[in-house]
Amino acid sequence: MFGSAGIFVKLSYNIGLDSINILVAQYIIAVIIMFLFIFISDRKKLLLNRTQIFHLAVLGICGNTFMTLFYYEAFKYLSVAMVTMLLFTYPIMVFIYSVLRKNEKVTLRKFIAILISFAGCIMGLNIFGENLNYSIRGVIFGLLSAVFYAFMNLYSEKKFKDVDSMSINAYSTLFSLIVLLIYRSPHFLSGGNLNIHSTLYILMLAVFSEIIPLTLLYSSIKYIGAVKTSIIGNLEIPASIVFSTLLLGENINIVQIVGAVFIVYAIYIIRGRTYAH
Repeated sequence: MFGSAGIFVKLSYNIGLDSINILVAQYIIAVIIMFLFIFISDRKKLLLNRTQIFHLAVLGICGNTFMTLFYYEAFKYLSVAMVTMLLFTYPIMVFIYSVLRKNEKVTLRKFIAILISFAGCIMGLNIFGENLNYSIRGVIFGLLSAVFYAFMNLYSEKKFKDVDSMSINAYSTLFSLIVLLIYRSPHFLSGGNLNIHSTLYILMLAVFSEIIPLTLLYSSIKYIGAVKTSIIGNLEIPASIVFSTLLLGENINIVQIVGAVFIVYAIYIIRGRTYAH
């Protein structure tokens, strides 16, 4: 569902909101909905110990906040499809982390996969296109969002095996919201900056880009692990291409489509053996 996020972010930008305003409003809505749902369905899931709360704060502040902020900022400079392709290079980053920190063996198969992924990114950015027009800042933001997304996956897999998935999402989003409220006062919510259109866009982001996908992400990681979850998650790449083309009229050429296929295939190569097991 992250593939649809760029649509609503860009529409929100068009009516004058910035990334911080969008996130503050989105998190307020998401936190209220999630905590109410948990309280009504099973309030015992809200009872966590200090260690779990601390780890959720780390996940929310260091992971969710920066991942989403850089992700949304990238949409200012790049197309929805391109930003999504950059975000979903994160399994490659997980692999690099495993090699550097866990002494995972670098095989020829994995080395080739890295080269294919790099080629896919180059093609996705259309660097050698005749009408090259892309922002280095946007590319950096997109890659940074991938770095923090990789962190979220690895950290949640390690720390939250015994915590309810929606509780993980609710608490981590709450900590993200607290940090953003320290940085930006929510006075814009009552200053006439929100209208029916912007409220609808933010509601869609809260539900379809925060509550549902992240809850499913944490649930999936608990059941099948971060590695297998990352493989399935790459379906977001073709989804973003379809959404951005049909709803925003963004142009994407055959080279960029092939680049997206390369990225998905490279990640499949790296994780294929683990997935089969």
